[in-house]
Amino acid sequence: MPSAESEAVSLFRSKPVSEIRNVEASTRAQIQLKQEELRQLVGTRYRDLIDSADSIVLMKNYSQSIASNLSSINNAIRSLSSETPKFNSNPNLTRTRTYGIACRVKYLVDTPENIWGCLDESMFLEAAARYSRAKHVHDRLMNNEDRGELSILSSFPLLQHQWQIVESFKAQISQRGRERLLEQRGLPISAYADALAGVAVIDELDPKQVLSLFLDTRKSWISQTLGTCAHNHNATCDVVVSVFCEVLSIIQITVGQVGELFLRVLNDMPSFYKVVLGSPPASQLFGGIPNPDEEVRLWQLFRDKLESVMVMLDKEYIARSCSLWLRECGRELVNKINGRYLIDSIGSGQELALAEKSIRETVESKTVLAGSLEWLKSVFGSEIELPWTRIRELVLEDESDLWDQIFEDAFVRRMKMIMDIGFEDLTRVVNVVESTRAIGENYSGGQIDFQGYLNRPSTGGGVWFIESNAKKVGVLSGFKVPSEENDFQTCLNAYFGPQVSRIRDAVDSRCQSILEDLLSFLESPKAALRLRDLAPYLQNKCYESMSTILVQLRSELDNLYEAMENANKEGQPLPPAIIVERSLFIGRLLFAFQNHSKHIPVILGSPRFWVNETFVSVVFDKLPSLLRQQSRVTADSPVSDSPGRQTPIGTKRRTSLATAALLGAGETASPKLEEFSRLTRDLCIRAHNLWILWLSDELSTIVSRYLGQDDALSSTTPLRNIIIRTLDSIVWIRSSLPII
Repeated sequence: MPSAESEAVSLFRSKPVSEIRNVEASTRAQIQLKQEELRQLVGTRYRDLIDSADSIVLMKNYSQSIASNLSSINNAIRSLSSETPKFNSNPNLTRTRTYGIACRVKYLVDTPENIWGCLDESMFLEAAARYSRAKHVHDRLMNNEDRGELSILSSFPLLQHQWQIVESFKAQISQRGRERLLEQRGLPISAYADALAGVAVIDELDPKQVLSLFLDTRKSWISQTLGTCAHNHNATCDVVVSVFCEVLSIIQITVGQVGELFLRVLNDMPSFYKVVLGSPPASQLFGGIPNPDEEVRLWQLFRDKLESVMVMLDKEYIARSCSLWLRECGRELVNKINGRYLIDSIGSGQELALAEKSIRETVESKTVLAGSLEWLKSVFGSEIELPWTRIRELVLEDESDLWDQIFEDAFVRRMKMIMDIGFEDLTRVVNVVESTRAIGENYSGGQIDFQGYLNRPSTGGGVWFIESNAKKVGVLSGFKVPSEENDFQTCLNAYFGPQVSRIRDAVDSRCQSILEDLLSFLESPKAALRLRDLAPYLQNKCYESMSTILVQLRSELDNLYEAMENANKEGQPLPPAIIVERSLFIGRLLFAFQNHSKHIPVILGSPRFWVNETFVSVVFDKLPSLLRQQSRVTADSPVSDSPGRQTPIGTKRRTSLATAALLGAGETASPKLEEFSRLTRDLCIRAHNLWILWLSDELSTIVSRYLGQDDALSSTTPLRNIIIRTLDSIVWIRSSLPII
C-alpha cells in the first residue's frame, strides 16, 4: 500500500492535472473491463458461485461424516459377538435423495463431454440420444423441484447454467449431422443412416421430412459440382462431359441409397429404420444414476412416440418423390448456370455423339452403383448385371431412361444451335456483294472499247469451250489421255473462274461439314426421332441461308440494271463493260448454285439419300441434259470442282443406327429445293439478260455503222434477178446486188 501511495504522489508531482485525469480514466476503464471479464467467467449470477461453494463445503462435511460412520461400522462389526442382536434401522431418506440428485447433476455435467465425443466419432444418433436422456434427467429434477421434495436450485445453483450448456448442443448435433450428409466422400450407407437418424431424433422429423432432407442434400451436391464447373469459363468439352457423368453418378447413387434406406422390400427393414429404432435396453442408458425408474419411464415414452412417428413410407410416395427430385436435378443440369449453359462447351455434332456415348456408358456401369450391389443381390437373390435398371424398377417404378428425362431435348437443342452457327458462318464467309464489287475496282477511268472487251483475256471466267487436252497428247507419247470427267471439270472451272469456284466451294464445304456433323449426331438409339425433328430444321436453315445470299444478289442486280440505264449519262462512275462483267459474274455464280452445287440439293433433297452411295447420281438427274451427261461420270467417284480439291460425297456408307433411320425416311424432297431452283434460275436468266441487252445494243450499233458505210446499200441501181435451175427442175430466183 505504501508503494501505491508513493506512486500516486510521484504521479502528481511529475504529471499535470490533464494527464492525471487521462490516467484515471484509463485505469477506471481497465477496472470495468476486468470486472466484465470476471462476470463472463463466473456467470451473471455471481451469488450462484458463492452458494455453490457452500454446497461443496456441505458435501465435504457429508463425505467426512460418511467416512466416520463407515469407520464406526467397521469397528462395531469387529466387536460383534457370535450372536447378533436384533435392531431396527431407520435410513436417512433425505441423504438418499440428495445422493440421487447429485448423481443426476453429475450426469448432466458429463453430458457435454459425452456429446462432444460422439460428434468427434460421427456418432450422431448416440449424441442425439444422450441429449434426449439428459433432457429426461433434467425434467425429473425440475419435477422434484415442483413437488417441493427438495430445493434443487438452492442446493445446486449451477444446475440451470449447466442445462443451458447442454441445451446448446441440440443445434450443434443437428448442424453436424446435416454437414455429414453434405460430405461427398465415399461413405458407407450406414454413415448416412446414422446422420439421418441423429437429425431426425434431435429435430423431431418424420420419415417424409427425412427423405426430403436426404434428397435436398444430394441436390446440394449437384449444385456445388455444377457451380464449380460453371465458374470455369475455360472448361473444355471433356471437362463438361466429365461433370455430366459425375452428376449422373450422384443421381444414380442417391436413388439407389433411397431404396436401401427407406424402401421396404420383402420382410427386411430398411437401413434407416434399423438404425433409428435400434437401441439398447433403457436400464443400460442411465449408468451412475441410482434407481432411474422415472428416467426409464420417460425414455420409454420417448421411444414409443418415436416408433409411432417412424412409419414405413409408401412405395408410391418414394417413387413420386424421387421422380420429382430427378426431374428437378435434370433441369438444373441443362439450364443456365451463372448466365451460361454448360452444354455450350460442346461445339460439334461429333462431340455431342461422343458425350452421349460417355453418358450412356456411365448409366449402364456397374462401378457407379457398386455400393448398392449387395442390397440388390439380397433383394433379387442373384448377381445383377444392370444395376440401374433394377434400381429404376424398384425405386422409381418407371421404365423411362435417364437420357430421355434429362439430356435428349437439351442435346437436340444444342445440335440446332451448332447448325445455326454453321450457317451463320457460311453467310459471313461468303460475301457475294464484296466479291461482285471487286470486279473492275481497279478501273482508272476512260471508255472501254467494245472490241477490246470482246478480246479481253479469259482468266476471270466466262469461257466455256476450250481446246481439249487430249488433242495435245500424241497417241504414242506414252501419257494417259485425261478422262472425259477431267475435261468437263476443267471446262467448268474455266467457265466459272476462280472467284465463282471459290464461293461455290466454300458453300459446298460448309454445307458438307454441317451435314456430316448432323449425321454424326444421329448415331444414337434416338436416331429416328432426331431425324424427324432435325432434317426439316436443317433444310429450312440451309434454305434461309441461301435465300439471304440470293437476296443480296438480287439487290446487286437491281443496282446493276439501274447503273446500266444511266450508263451514258455524265458522272457515271462505271462503264457498261464493267457493269455487264459484274452481271455475268452473278449469273455464273447463280448457275453454279443451281446446277453444280453438290450439297445444297443433297440437303434440300430427301434424307434417304444423305448416306446412300448413289445419291449424287440421284441429285444430278435433276440437272439439264447437257450437264447431266457430263455429271453422271462423277457420281460414283470423288468429285473435283476446282484444281487440287476433291470431296468424296456419298462414298462413306454409314452402317449403323443412323443408316437405319435415314433409309426409313421418305424419298420426297423438301419443297424448298424446287423453290430454290426456281429462284436461282430466274435470277440467273435476269443476270444474263443484262449482258444480252448490252451485247445486242453494241452489236446493233456496229452493224448500223457498217451498213451506213456500205455504198452499195445506198445505190439507186435496180437489183438483178438470177434464175437458178436445179436437176430437179426447181427454179430459184435470187436477187443480186448490182455489180460495182
